[in-house]
Amino acid sequence: MADLVISAKNLGEFARANPCPRCRWLAHHARPLPYQTFPGIFSSIDRYNKRIVHAYMDRERRLPQWLASLGHSDEYIDPPNYRTFSVRDPSTGVTLRGEADGIFRMADGSCTIVDYKTSKYSRAQGGLFPLYRAQLNGYAFIANRLGMGPVSQLALVYMEPVTDQEAAEAPAVVDQHGFVMGLKATVVPVDVDPDGMIPDLLRKAQAVLSAPAPGPGKHGCKECTAVDRLLSFQTQAP
Repeated sequence: MADLVISAKNLGEFARANPCPRCRWLAHHARPLPYQTFPGIFSSIDRYNKRIVHAYMDRERRLPQWLASLGHSDEYIDPPNYRTFSVRDPSTGVTLRGEADGIFRMADGSCTIVDYKTSKYSRAQGGLFPLYRAQLNGYAFIANRLGMGPVSQLALVYMEPVTDQEAAEAPAVVDQHGFVMGLKATVVPVDVDPDGMIPDLLRKAQAVLSAPAPGPGKHGCKECTAVDRLLSFQTQAP
């Protein structure tokens, strides 16, 4: 079997509490999955977010105020494409890749990597934190091995759309082209531990994804139940 290639985001699924091996195998090998769509508007917002930050730093030589808690930086690194932002782990044969949203060179020469989330930060996000934590540490794992580091800081930046009544009534939000919607940033620090976290996740991913067929699902897995129900229609008599 060819060496496995996995994104830092998909690797993060193995960091969630008791991940289902069958679902992870199917998600990796059955791509593209049927009946799934991802609204392009979120990708557009992420790209625009990066352009806004980079344009501001080109003008002001510092981070925007809403990122000031990260510390002083007057230089950004244009995030490399996932094809080049990748490393092969020799112990597992797994190639890890990704594309960070933001990479900043700090005053001490180290790097800060951020990931933008177009969402309100709330307790509901807590269940996704292990995934995001692994995703960002995956980026740090790659950056350090490509000589871009050392990565000293990781953060999630939640960009919450401002849609309250006061904002909607402000005259400046409407012009001849349409309307403007603001985004409010919340910076959530993530602990930096790529060498302690990522090798173990790569081993878990390799053990599950290198199998020639999916293993049994996790007891009570709702996604497995949905897959089985879908397959049952195929075997029903017409």
